[in-house]
Amino acid sequence: MDRANSRSQNRPSKAVQTWEALNDRQRLYLTAIYREDQVAEAKAQATRTAYGDPGVAEEWRKLPFTIKADPALTGYTALQERLREQGTLDEGAGATLAALLRRGLIELSEDQVEVFPLGGAPRVLVSLTRVGRACARAGVGERASRPAKGLLSEWLWRNLVKVASAAPEGLHEDGLWGKSKFYLGTGFRPGKRAASRGFIDSVPVREGEGADAYAVEYRWHLTEAGRGHIRQHIDKYRELYPDVELGDLPRDA
Repeated sequence: MDRANSRSQNRPSKAVQTWEALNDRQRLYLTAIYREDQVAEAKAQATRTAYGDPGVAEEWRKLPFTIKADPALTGYTALQERLREQGTLDEGAGATLAALLRRGLIELSEDQVEVFPLGGAPRVLVSLTRVGRACARAGVGERASRPAKGLLSEWLWRNLVKVASAAPEGLHEDGLWGKSKFYLGTGFRPGKRAASRGFIDSVPVREGEGADAYAVEYRWHLTEAGRGHIRQHIDKYRELYPDVELGDLPRDA
């Protein structure tokens, strides 16, 4: 192994580097947000297990941080309670959140909640970005959960996303390399009796009309099964493979 490769392998990951650049207070806040994020994820999974619909992850991952009203009327949010237990909930909370926001580790938003007897009051919501979640995991020494049964490997997920992103024109037949087409496509895998997943299909692009029509090329398109798989599991894939760029991939693929 040459020296360049050795240095590359020994270099800390970007998530670790980001964690090491944070001060102690910022690490405590990021960890507290991450713990509440995982609580929200567990609740969403429990809802799915009970055949319910938790809604989209972008919404249930928004964690209440504070309500802009007297705590005597509103009480403390679960996230505030975590910070109170470790003695870091104080007037500097806003500055700490702002520092995490500048680093792209969290996102902040607001909504309105009813507070008796005041009526509507602004509520600050905080959510982790994918970078922030990876950073927190690196800091606390946890890994993203492995794919559950029925989910794709990162390699196959990248290829499925590649086909989905090429809609509506479709992905050129040569756009998929290796055996991914056999694992994702319709039919059977070469040399095996196991059926492929049927998530994509090669569709001819024809010229001419009627009996004179002929195929000039073939393009990969999602099947209904492929679209359904993405709709059902896209939130989980975001967690498993945060480095896979989804861009503007629609939920209905």
